Amino acid sequence: MTPNPRAFRADVHGLRGVDVVLVLAEHARIAFGGGFVGVDVFFVISGFLITGHVVRELEQRGRVDLAAFWARRVRRILPSAVLVVLVTAVGGFVLVPPLAHGELAQAALASLVSIPNLYFAAEGTNYLAGEAPSPFQHYWSLGVEEQFYLLWPLLLLIVWRTGRRASDRRRAVQLVATVVVLIVSSLVLAVLLTDRSQPWAFFSLPSRAWELAAGGLAAVAVRRGIVLHGRAAAVVGWAGLAGVLVAATVFSADTAYPGTAALLPVLAAVALVWSGADRNPYGPVALLGTRPLQYLGGISYALYLWHWPLLVLPQAAVGFASPLPVWARLAAVGAAVVLAHLTTRYVEQPCRGLRASDVRTVLLGLAASVVAVAVVVGASTVTAPRMLTSDRVAADVAPTTPPTFTPFVPVGLDPRLDRATALESQYRRNGCHVDSAPDTTINSCVLGDPRGALTVALVGDSHAAHWMPALEAWADRHGGVRVLGYTKNGCTMVDVELRTAGNRAYRECDTWRDRVLQRLAAESPDVVLVAGSAHLPLEGAPDESDRAVRSGLWRDGLRRTLAALPERSRVSVFADTPEFAESVPRCLSANLDDTDACAVDRRTGVDAAWIASERRVTEAAGHHYVDLNDWFCTATRCGVVSGNTLMYRDHGHLTEPWVRALWQQIGAAVEEAR
Repeated sequence: MTPNPRAFRADVHGLRGVDVVLVLAEHARIAFGGGFVGVDVFFVISGFLITGHVVRELEQRGRVDLAAFWARRVRRILPSAVLVVLVTAVGGFVLVPPLAHGELAQAALASLVSIPNLYFAAEGTNYLAGEAPSPFQHYWSLGVEEQFYLLWPLLLLIVWRTGRRASDRRRAVQLVATVVVLIVSSLVLAVLLTDRSQPWAFFSLPSRAWELAAGGLAAVAVRRGIVLHGRAAAVVGWAGLAGVLVAATVFSADTAYPGTAALLPVLAAVALVWSGADRNPYGPVALLGTRPLQYLGGISYALYLWHWPLLVLPQAAVGFASPLPVWARLAAVGAAVVLAHLTTRYVEQPCRGLRASDVRTVLLGLAASVVAVAVVVGASTVTAPRMLTSDRVAADVAPTTPPTFTPFVPVGLDPRLDRATALESQYRRNGCHVDSAPDTTINSCVLGDPRGALTVALVGDSHAAHWMPALEAWADRHGGVRVLGYTKNGCTMVDVELRTAGNRAYRECDTWRDRVLQRLAAESPDVVLVAGSAHLPLEGAPDESDRAVRSGLWRDGLRRTLAALPERSRVSVFADTPEFAESVPRCLSANLDDTDACAVDRRTGVDAAWIASERRVTEAAGHHYVDLNDWFCTATRCGVVSGNTLMYRDHGHLTEPWVRALWQQIGAAVEEAR
């Protein structure tokens, strides 16, 4: 017997409850480090339900009432989504640092016009990194679904109409073939993009469509009566639920995602919704049909919308130096449940029952979005920061040890807070620094005196590149110095295996490093300056908390690198500079009269044990180790403004004016190496 596709599926409803629990637990950092797979399961459920509805309409009527279809989506999705966007935007303009208001408004507007996933992909957002995330970041999944809802019924209708002279069976085969081709194509794209551009792999519809289409394939199977029965259905269902929970438990921020890893939760979810068509009481419905999961399933959409801003905005208000305590995160989740209940009862359910015509509903939805856009733009204009400095003046000071910090953001700060992140050194503006992860080009940038008798090469990642203005300034004053720069984003010269932002092996870095060594062998510079970040994700120890393992891998890699450098070259290895939990300019925009609020404890910002380990390896190899952190930090604090100079342009990269002021210290490192 073919199951009734219109009958209420308690297992699917309860699965929504499981999914939202997984997502909330992961976002609140309570449990399930891979709880983000709950969104993948949501995609499968959406594809299953939507495809089942569309195919049923095609089979019964030979067409799809697109206006009615989109009107139902508008009634279901838009009211709650717009409400949460407006409340979050207003709260964000009050709580987040003023310098973040522009980004906040952009993300809100992208969410209102159903393209937040494209916005975050274009911004290069790493969803799994969790660094100062947008309170609208969770809207990415709504963007994927809304774009899918717009295109999917059109695709199915076109495929159905192209086979209008064929039998129903042949039409169904054509439909299945189309869905399978889309699944395979989208999955291949997801795997390729995860390896090359993780943000686009994570956020874009083309790389996620296979997950919704996989649910659609299960719907077609159920519609055609291809289902499991009895014990087989129960076993497959429980196996599917176990697969979802295993993925949520085993996966983490270190998982290369979506890639091939997404196959586990997606296939598990497909098994669940497909096998549940039998409605076997001994299947997962025995658990999923319980009252708590049914209740959570009923409010899951609103709960998903509310939980994220309630977690992110309080964190943004107190700063990202330390996470909110467990009690605060639990309180945020509790508040989200209350708001979700109220939103479901007084917004979502009444709007779903509106009697307006389908066309009028769509038009009302568009009008509501336009009004919401106007509100966000107006609020953004009203709350735009008028002042990004205090009203006090500071005297210029030269770098000293210990450093002199300015306790306020002075008038005439250089660079300005709103320009600091965008400003780059001439070295980077000239394209000498390699920004792209897949790029293994060795740039032939020569600075200083091209015919200089002394050749100095600076090598490493972006934390090496930020020293270049100081090296250039010293070379100009010294005269006769030829400067070479070989730097690449996220790629240390230390011979260790790294991982990319997409959590795959960073093989391009290995290739680039080998090519730099070949170039150095050919150039044979008099002095090689090796610098870089101490916070890169290492293969074998991606978690920074595992400092002992990381330090061991780093020491061994540094020994290999020092041995591989040209024998005639003298080498100076630089200690990494202080690291901050959030963007310094952004933090200062909210603390114009108290820059110490954005400073960091020296023990936190500077890893003394790591530096001592690097020093031992460097000096044992007969080279020079340079630790300039006494120019950045007192014995206890690492400040952020010195005189009229902003020291950092983000979490840890130095501003050009500040690093240029340290030209004598860089020169000393070169001279000591010689």
